[in-house]
Amino acid sequence: MKTTKPQATLVALALCILAGGAGLLASGSLRAADEKKPEPKPALTVATAVPQRVSLPVALSANGNITAWQEASVGAEGVALRLTDVRVNVGDRVRKGQVLATFAPDTLRAEAAQARASLAEAEASAAEAAGNAERARSLQATGALSASQINQYFTAEKTARARVEAARALFQAQTVRLNQTQV
Repeated sequence: MKTTKPQATLVALALCILAGGAGLLASGSLRAADEKKPEPKPALTVATAVPQRVSLPVALSANGNITAWQEASVGAEGVALRLTDVRVNVGDRVRKGQVLATFAPDTLRAEAAQARASLAEAEASAAEAAGNAERARSLQATGALSASQINQYFTAEKTARARVEAARALFQAQTVRLNQTQV
C-alpha cells in the first residue's frame, strides 16, 4: 500500500505536535513539582549538648519549724475522770487500736451498775403492768371494771414499757462510757 505524500506529511506533523505537547507537559509538571516542594523552615532552634557527670549537694541547710504531717486529737467524750495511766509520750509512733491512756473506771462502773438495777426495776414494773392489763382485758367483756379503770391499766402497761426502753438506753450509754475509759 502506497502512501501519498500529503498523508505522510500530515502524519509526521501530527507526531511532531504530539511530541511537542508531551515535552511541554513534562516540563510544566517538573516546574510545578519544584515549586510545590519548598524547603521547610525550622520552627525552633535546637542546640545539642553532651551529657556530663556532675555531683549534686547532699546536705541542704534551712531554717524553720518541723511540724507533724497529720495530727490527731485524742480524747474521750465528756469524761470528767481521773487519768490513771499514760502509755505513750509526745513523738512516739503508735498503731491503730493501741491503748494510749486509761481513765479510772470506778465511777463509771458504779453508774453502769446503777443503770443495770434501774433496768431490772423497770422490767419488773413492766411485767406487773402487763399482768394487770391482761386481767383487765379478760374482765372487759364482763363489765366488772369500768372503761376508765381498764384504760388506766392499758396506759400503765404502755408507760411501763416506755420506762424499760429508757432504762435500757441509759444502761447502754453507761456501757459505752465505760468502754471509753481506754483511749
